[in-house]
Amino acid sequence: MISRPGKHRFRVQTDDGERIHIVHLPEQYDGTTPIPMVMVLHGGGGSARFAYRVHQWPELSNRETCLIVFPEATLEDPARPASIRDNLRLWNDGSQRSAVARRDVHDSAYLATVMDAVQANFAIDPNRVFVTGFSNGASMTFRVGIELADRVTAIAPVAGHLCIKDPRPARPISMLYMIGRADPINPPQGGFVTTPWGTRRNKPPIMDSVMTWVRLVGASEHPRSTRVNNGVERIDYGPGTAGCTVRLYMIDGQGHEWPGAERTLPSVISGPQTDKLNATQVIWNFFRAASDPCGHHDDSGCPRRC
Repeated sequence: MISRPGKHRFRVQTDDGERIHIVHLPEQYDGTTPIPMVMVLHGGGGSARFAYRVHQWPELSNRETCLIVFPEATLEDPARPASIRDNLRLWNDGSQRSAVARRDVHDSAYLATVMDAVQANFAIDPNRVFVTGFSNGASMTFRVGIELADRVTAIAPVAGHLCIKDPRPARPISMLYMIGRADPINPPQGGFVTTPWGTRRNKPPIMDSVMTWVRLVGASEHPRSTRVNNGVERIDYGPGTAGCTVRLYMIDGQGHEWPGAERTLPSVISGPQTDKLNATQVIWNFFRAASDPCGHHDDSGCPRRC
């Protein structure tokens, strides 16, 4: 069993063929004490290696003693090399828009297989399994929160949509959602946009996805609280069934980039980038609180130190 800290690359066999994922083990991992697991889903056109490098999760892993796993989506055309221009890695997020959807790639099954493999090879706490993702990876995160709800503690989609029609998760789970108010690809208010690949699409309002999740967890559709600080608005809903909560962050001056991380696209494509909020740390704080047995959901973890 691997216990050496750092980056490790693995392969799993799926119905769609052999697929890879990357695991980062924290420096404090001892091989026996169960630790949390965070699954990070890259955006459209990205890769496991790309997400490992740009979203600051390995650094958080070492600070917080949690295992991070980076799965990888499939190419639209597996017979050709990857290309950011015309052959992207995409998740089958339920939107039915891409070639991976037309091929019916079984991404939920793949991610369940990755969970199995990680839990078989490392000491993982099954009550602290979390999923986050960006853009197309955020939409896939929503899908995981529905189709693998019995295996996931909480989710955190960033700048993507819930694409599954008539979602029916096996159980309610908490969700944090994050979006920039200046996102030109998934604008909060919705409307027609041109994607980086020249496709014209009509995007729904972000609140459609958020309020669907509020209803799924049985929370009131009226916010419990709203806070604004330094151009960051935080809106909380719930608690609902089993103490589940929904938290929304709206960030002024933030485009279609991972908040607080390095820029990955030209500003003409993705809009502005700010450091008003460190998405990786804020998401981890939410995950940590969502798994707190005393049920206190706060950015700093349990205020009572239960």
